[in-house]
Amino acid sequence: MRKITYFTLMGCLAVLIGLFSFTTPTSAAAASYTIYVDGNLSSAKTPAVVEKNVTLVPMKDVLADLNYVTTVDKKTKAITAKNSAGSFITVKIGSKKAKINGSDANLAAPAKTLNGTTYIPLSAVKQLTGKSIGLDSSESFAWIGEKPTALVNFPVWGATPKQVKSVARTSTLIDEGEQGDIHVLLYQDFADDTQELYVFYKHKLAKLGFVPDISGYDEEMVMEIYDGILYDLTESYGQPESNIYASNKDTLEQISFEDGGYFMSKWKVSGTHITLLLKGTNNGLALSLQYVDALVKTEVEDAMSAI
Repeated sequence: MRKITYFTLMGCLAVLIGLFSFTTPTSAAAASYTIYVDGNLSSAKTPAVVEKNVTLVPMKDVLADLNYVTTVDKKTKAITAKNSAGSFITVKIGSKKAKINGSDANLAAPAKTLNGTTYIPLSAVKQLTGKSIGLDSSESFAWIGEKPTALVNFPVWGATPKQVKSVARTSTLIDEGEQGDIHVLLYQDFADDTQELYVFYKHKLAKLGFVPDISGYDEEMVMEIYDGILYDLTESYGQPESNIYASNKDTLEQISFEDGGYFMSKWKVSGTHITLLLKGTNNGLALSLQYVDALVKTEVEDAMSAI
């Protein structure tokens, strides 16, 4: 029997996540880290970086996770983040001097801009909020408040086709194409194995899909595979935002796969939309797991529909 089970599909994802330990470059020599706030994955779209032994975090997104609103003074160029209780921090790009909760403070490193995003030292967040902070270089994550007990990882949105090719070299590239704003790479290790689909929008990774070959399995076995993947995803990301089994709108009777029935579960986590789908097709059952960058989800779907 072929090796395709939900374990191999989830294992494939885990391997790819490990390969994608790099992030879109922010600085030539900077190491990068996933950010967690109070035990949860941060909503920040860019990672933490370490430069000259100082951990820097994206100011606006990280402080937004802590209920601070960031504004910029157009005249002085001062950047201020403030919460409803009046706690605030004010910094200027290139300066170590800051104002934190009404007092003058010296930052561990100057506030700086990386790829259009303002970064401040992680230690400044501790000065501002009083929360614990930390960095785990072995697992490549930084945290504020509660240290996470379970890590959540996603593909690196914004990676280029060249970067993906450089880390996916152990798989076989079986197809590549480009039309309009869409560039596609399709990988597979073996003939009867999971296909890995990378979709780039304007040459930046925006969608990642896994399609296991489940031909030859009966419906009961396929349902076991689906349930197994659903369980693992729920363990990683929590309960799905929606669980759907297609039913007749008038009678509410379940629709068989042959009549267009499908199972679909969806999650929205840290700017990523995740969809697990099992549906009936003219060629039998089809199973897929997709991750999409929420920032460009609509643009990607429109661009792919136009092809």
